[in-house]
This record gives sequence, C-alpha cells and structure tokens, in this order.
Amino acid sequence: MKKKLLSLVLATVMVTGTGATVWASGDGEVIEKYGTELTNLDLDGTLHGQYEGQSIVIPVMSGDFEKAINDVVPIFEELSGAEVTVESVPGEQFTDKLQLDLNNTKRYDVVLAPIAFLHSFAASDKIEPLQPLIDEYACDSYDTSDFIPALFETYGIYKDTLYAVPYKPDVELLFYRKDLFEDEANQAAFKEKYGRDLTVPETNEELMEVAEFFTKSENPDSPVDYGYSTNMLKGTTRLLFYNRGGDDVDDHGQPNMNNEAGLEALNRVIELGKYAPAEWMQMGWDEANQFFANGNAAMMEQWPGLWSTCQSETSAVKGKIGVAAAPGHTPVLGGWGAGVSAFSQNKELAFKFLEFITSKDGELLKIGNTMDPCRTSTYEIPDVAASSELYAALMESLGYAKTLADVDVPYISSKLCDVMELHLQEAISGTATPEDALADIESEFKDEMEKAGIE
Repeated sequence: MKKKLLSLVLATVMVTGTGATVWASGDGEVIEKYGTELTNLDLDGTLHGQYEGQSIVIPVMSGDFEKAINDVVPIFEELSGAEVTVESVPGEQFTDKLQLDLNNTKRYDVVLAPIAFLHSFAASDKIEPLQPLIDEYACDSYDTSDFIPALFETYGIYKDTLYAVPYKPDVELLFYRKDLFEDEANQAAFKEKYGRDLTVPETNEELMEVAEFFTKSENPDSPVDYGYSTNMLKGTTRLLFYNRGGDDVDDHGQPNMNNEAGLEALNRVIELGKYAPAEWMQMGWDEANQFFANGNAAMMEQWPGLWSTCQSETSAVKGKIGVAAAPGHTPVLGGWGAGVSAFSQNKELAFKFLEFITSKDGELLKIGNTMDPCRTSTYEIPDVAASSELYAALMESLGYAKTLADVDVPYISSKLCDVMELHLQEAISGTATPEDALADIESEFKDEMEKAGIE
C-alpha cells in the first residue's frame, strides 16, 4: 500500500486532539494522524483484496465501541475485500448476548469483551488460542512484545496460553481540581492545619487529609462541599475497595479479602464516606461524573472516561482538572481484549480483522473514541502524548494495577461480584461490621466455588 488505500470510497475527516486523518476518495491518499503516516494499514501487504466474497460478524457494545469499530470497518473491507457485519448491542445486554451466542447460536467471529469474561470463555474453550493464528497469519511487523506487558499478560494469557490481545486499557485514576490545589490561600490553610504542603495525594493517609480539608462539614472555609466523590451504586462498590488496597481472589483463585489488608481497605472506604456526598451510594456512572463536572468535589476516582465529561462545554471544571495515579498505588484494573470465537467459520479472516484493529497503525485509528492505546510505542509518539493529559497517569497506573474489576473466576464471576457488592454495601451503610462483611464474602465465595466444582 505505502500511502495508498487502494480505491477507498470513503471521504472523511477525523480530528482528535492534536491528530488529524484525512481519507481522500479515489486515490486513497493517507495523510497523517498524530504526526504519523499510516503507511502499513495493509499489514505488510497481507491485506490485498484476497478475502472477497467472505464475511465475518462482530458484536460490539453500543456507544464508543460501536463507533470505534464502525470507523475502521470500511477501511478494512476495502483492503481485504471482505464484508464485515457489526451488530450493536446495548451495554446492559452485551455480555448476556455474547455468552448466548458462544453457547448456542455461534454466529460471531471476533470477540471483544472485558478481561474476566475472556478468561471464562478461554476456560470453557469458547475462544481460540491465538498464538497458532499469529504464527500462521500475522504479518511480520505485528509485534506482540510492543503491547504494554502488564496488559498483554493480564488481558490475554490464561493458564499460560494466549487467547486475546489488549484492545482497550482501563484503570481507575485520581481526578482532582488543579485550581483548588494551586490556590495560595488553600495551600497556606492546609499547611497550617496539617504541617505539610498541599500536594496531590499519593498515599491513603494523604488522601484522607486532603479529602477532609476540602469537605465543608469538616472545614467551613472549604471552597467546595466535598473533598471526595465517586460512584458507589450497587455494582460498582467493590471498585473503591480495590483502590484502597482490597482484593477478591489470590493468584490461585482462592478468596483473599478477609485479612488485614482487606479490613484496612474497607475501613478506608468507610472513612472516605465522611467526605463524600451522602447520596454517593445511589450514584451510578453518569450521576457521579456529572456531580464532579458540576464542581461539587475536589477529587474523584474514576475510569478514564470521566475526562471527556470534565472537558465538555457544559462542564463547570473544564480546564481545571488534573489526573494522577490513585493514592496507595493499588488501582482497580479494567479493560477489554479481542479474541477469535472458537466457532468462527472463518478464523483466518477473523484474526486478520483482530490484527488490523490492534496493529500499530490501527491503534492510531481508535484513540478518538476513548479506545486508549495499549502499545508502548503509541504512548511514545509525541503528538499522542500531547493529545491528552490522561496518558502519563494512565501509563503509570497500568504498571500498578493488579486486581480486576470483575472477579477473575471462570463461570461464576458475575455471581461473586454480586456477593461482594451485597456485603460491602452492608458494611458501608452500617448494617454490618467490616469484619462480618468480609467474613461473609469469604464464606459465600467458598460456597459458590464448591458448587461450581472449583478447587
């Protein structure tokens, strides 16, 4: 290809951050994106129209995932000659529909899913081992060692076998009000009260002090009502427990929350509640993000998607937000990977699409749709690094994160997540002691594992 995209019938301009890509119809001239010429979208010439008449089906979650995939499908179709059908599924139905297909209808070819689900699919032989496909079909420049090691190993490898490659990295970050931290009056008052400089917290102890300082019920002179906020609606409560140093299962898949570290983590969550809005346990993603964007809190821990909410034209904190690693350096790890269905009737074509969307040039096509980079080399591109204040903190945090957002126990992940949510909420609301809540989680984990035949 080398600066030509065959006879691309697309005429679009996409602008994201500091990068711009123009696909011109007719001659298919490729301009640059993030200061980089996309010269290898044909994957070393291994896409040259040879899949004409062949097709694959890909389910995607509606929203950003749908847009990210739909933006690149016409390019892949023109290069490969294949037809790609993208099925959009609402977020609340996505994993159920994906599991239904892999268990019954078996229509899907490429599997995009959260990490824990991919591991469950691997354990039940629903997705294909990838290394043989890479060895047979990947182009020479498809460098898997370029993926951030922690992502590649955590997202893709299950029981020493590669089943998926990283597609969307996720880790919870600390968002904070730069204007409040940089205010000289706040700095002086904080130093007088705590005997140290007002800095972005790096430890759990520092987090509590800063949260207390910016909470009006604790400090009437605080310029905001709350020092801290996040979404604590049932279904997301465990994320804050992980951020504060809690765990769910150990490396052997055994319960690992009912211990000193777990008790300390849960007590930290309860303490943070004193500096958060009383309604935080009724806040989901949208409500919590808007609460912070309205300027009601000094700090919030959240997935990277909060950044776009804060930078919108209606945000009261646009241009005032900084991003750092979560205090304590034990942030919860999320993210999505891409694999090939074991039931695909065209595994070669399915893999080539997976390779295309996760290649070095493919990464530069997806960033604008909140599909942040998974490759080390992408973060090293100056225009990529400059395109978002998120990226330095994201790269740092991915090196710390260990505990997955969903309990990583095949077959019963969702059930165990529900167990954690129930008892953590009991402790936070005061209807159970932290000790009893953790003991109950451990006991029910063991019961569910025994029922599922997991040793």
